[in-house]
Amino acid sequence: MIVGLPLLRFLQDRMSVGTSDLPEDGLGQSMVTDLKWMKRFRSAVKRSVAWTKPVEEDNRRFGAVLDVDKFGDFVLAAARVDDQRWFVIERFWNGWPDPPKFAFFAIEPNNSIWAAADFHHWPKRWSKQGFEI
Repeated sequence: MIVGLPLLRFLQDRMSVGTSDLPEDGLGQSMVTDLKWMKRFRSAVKRSVAWTKPVEEDNRRFGAVLDVDKFGDFVLAAARVDDQRWFVIERFWNGWPDPPKFAFFAIEPNNSIWAAADFHHWPKRWSKQGFEI
């Protein structure tokens, strides 16, 4: 039997009961959205992507959508993939009990978030041009 979206919605409803007084974490996304982002990130790391050191326009573009300080210390890398802008944020403090070293964000032309994920190690298929880790 295939378990699908109805089960995820059921779990999401049950997990959110009585939690309205908790502070918002992350981007306030639903569990279903989080799973979509996870799947999209897994496909993103399989792509060959040429990452570059961000220029001021990249920092402005990211800052128009998200607050860098909420997710890390600075924008480490930027890439244009298809019609999206991809960003990697680096954290100075990382590893248990802190979050992973990197945060990934893919932003659509309309400034909506297509994917977001934390990760520990730089994917092998992603090249670094003009910066080191």
